[in-house]
Amino acid sequence: MAGGLKELDPNLRKYLRVNKLPDVYEALLSGLAVTCPTDPLEFILNSLGRLDDLGLDAISWDMFIPTNMRPVKKIISESNLDYIFNFDEYLLPTPEMYHTAYGQYNTKLKKMSFNAWMQYHLKQMKKVKDTENKLHLAEYKYYSRKLRVHLCHWKAWVRYRKGRQAMAFQKIQRVFHVAVGRVIFEAWHNHTLDAKRQREYFERLERGENMEEEDIFGQGTGEARDSISMLPRKVAVKIFTYVNITDIANCACVCRSWKVITQASLLWSKLDFYEVKRRLKFGVTDQVATRLLYKARPYLLHLNLRAAKYITQPTFTSVSECRNLQDLNLSECSALDDEMLAVLVKGCLILLYLNVSHTKLTDASLRSIAKYCSNIQYLSLAFCAKFTDRGMMYLASGKCNKKMEYLDLSGCLQLTPDGFKNLANGCTNLKTMLFNEFPTLNDECVVALADKCQKIKTVSFLGSPLLTDEPFKKIANYKNLTTIKIDGNHRISDTSTKLIGKLCPNLEHVYLTDCSRLTDATLKSISACRNLIVLNLADCIRISDTGVRYLTEGPSAIKLRELNLTNCVRVGDMAMVNIHKRCHHLVYFSVCFCENISEAGIDLLGQMHSLTSLDLSGCNCGDQGLAALGNNVKLRDVCLSECAGITDLGLQKFAQQCREIQRLDISHCVHITDGAIKNLAFCCRMLSFLNIAGCKLVTDMGIQYLSGVCYYLLQIDISGCTLISDKGMRYLRKGCKKLKKLTCFYCKNVSKMAVHKMSKCVENVIYSAEDFAV
Repeated sequence: MAGGLKELDPNLRKYLRVNKLPDVYEALLSGLAVTCPTDPLEFILNSLGRLDDLGLDAISWDMFIPTNMRPVKKIISESNLDYIFNFDEYLLPTPEMYHTAYGQYNTKLKKMSFNAWMQYHLKQMKKVKDTENKLHLAEYKYYSRKLRVHLCHWKAWVRYRKGRQAMAFQKIQRVFHVAVGRVIFEAWHNHTLDAKRQREYFERLERGENMEEEDIFGQGTGEARDSISMLPRKVAVKIFTYVNITDIANCACVCRSWKVITQASLLWSKLDFYEVKRRLKFGVTDQVATRLLYKARPYLLHLNLRAAKYITQPTFTSVSECRNLQDLNLSECSALDDEMLAVLVKGCLILLYLNVSHTKLTDASLRSIAKYCSNIQYLSLAFCAKFTDRGMMYLASGKCNKKMEYLDLSGCLQLTPDGFKNLANGCTNLKTMLFNEFPTLNDECVVALADKCQKIKTVSFLGSPLLTDEPFKKIANYKNLTTIKIDGNHRISDTSTKLIGKLCPNLEHVYLTDCSRLTDATLKSISACRNLIVLNLADCIRISDTGVRYLTEGPSAIKLRELNLTNCVRVGDMAMVNIHKRCHHLVYFSVCFCENISEAGIDLLGQMHSLTSLDLSGCNCGDQGLAALGNNVKLRDVCLSECAGITDLGLQKFAQQCREIQRLDISHCVHITDGAIKNLAFCCRMLSFLNIAGCKLVTDMGIQYLSGVCYYLLQIDISGCTLISDKGMRYLRKGCKKLKKLTCFYCKNVSKMAVHKMSKCVENVIYSAEDFAV
């Protein structure tokens, strides 16, 4: 059929094309193929009749197929129709089609060529990179080999140098060991000679030989040499800074070089008249003070005139001329009044620290301070009873209100809540407030300050029994609080301490003495303070072993350095076990009158090698416990007062181990005799404080042992030692040249004349005239 249609006339073929005979043919074939009628001829006739009615424009390939049977795609393709009707001649490519095909083919060839060129270029680039990498690797290997060669040479040189250094070190070490050996041997030789002399001295004392007229307390070397003048000037001046003004004046009279050294400005930047007032025949007078102030006027920064009762206007005028003065202490100066203080503050405009406690100053003085002392940071008005609430208003409105950080109002009972409110309105930057010995202080006063002063770090309420939990709840809001002191308060409870322990994580010092309502819950709350260093719970009788366990199990036990459990009668050996396990940095520990602590608990304290100060007064400490304490060779201060179980044997064992002990209190240890004092004096030569009050078996022989060896003794208490006589006083006067304080109550065999002689060479002699023999 196709071959027949090819031979048709072109006009006929055009006719077939125009009248859409191929489309009619496609529609009929599609209908026949899908519907598969039983009478195809009738189907064709019906379809043509329908086509005649609709017209050729409505023809489509699926118009003779029912709607429910219409397929999605054509079942007869156009290529088959073109083949049947020989319309493929129209499919022959035209010139435009040739041109497009050529363009596509040319583009494809270009792409192929470009891709081939790119592959070649990339391959060449890879070769270049590989070559460069090989060159870098070769250079690295060459450099590494070069370094290895140099390293080998350097190692050989280092071995050579180390060998030379080792040889030099061995020679220097040999010389050093020889020199140290000589020093050690010389020190040992001197120590042996000294021990031999002391042993011979003690043997002669035991034989009862008369040694009163002999100079048995050491002899000079025979050399007159001034070592200080040979030192560098800075070192010499530094040495003289440890000397008070009286000794500096005496040193200036020794020689010319010392006089030049004593003129250094550093030595005159601080004058402490309180320290030397006992050494002055007539005390601190205007003549002495004005002369020294005139000399130190350009350099003076710190001045202490505490308890200078004989100074008057000339001295205060001289002080006002010290323009560089920053620290001034006029405490207990009876001559100080409002007029004199006004003169002082007008002249000393850069004062930072001012102490006028125990004086008769009024509101006028506070007004002068507020007007002229614009830089003052420290002010103590303790026990000044003359000023009123108006004075607090002057301070709050003065130039110093924003710079003041420290204020002491201890004992100022005349102040009312209005005064504290006036103070709080102006001095909002206060960091330290002291209200000690203030029995009239109530909650309203403290709350007024707590609401306004939000920078408080230290508060002290020693002797303020009227305060309740309310003000301390306010104080607990101070996040920067580091120190809190409360004493003699029987109203504060665990509620306050729980808030303080929870809200004040930076607490370092806590003093809660004689607060009878505090229980173990307080220790549990305080144990959360990680920076706690000092904890004083003396006379808190409800504290028990459970509270100590809470404390040691908390994070505060790690840094705790001082712990006072005096008169905590419920504390026993279990507390000692917990403290021994956890408190590894404890330096000071006091368990006075804790009668439930046995010898076993004291043995544990002897194993705490961090302890340097220990107070076991009134405890059940005997010879066994004292011997166990001797295992801690770091102990420097030990108090064993009223430990009746201690005898000569226990003290002897303790003294033989703790040879560096400096302060020892064995008062009222009634079994102590001269034998124990002998061992103590022979072993513990660094003693500076000794209390043997109430040791009734100690005689003049024991004092002779001490005076012959303990040259560094500064304080001694022999009260109640009835067997000590004037002979013992004579031994102390000859042997203990550095003695500064002597207490001798109830020494009935000591005469008044002997005490009078002692007062000439000892600064402070405390006695009662009624106890002396006539």
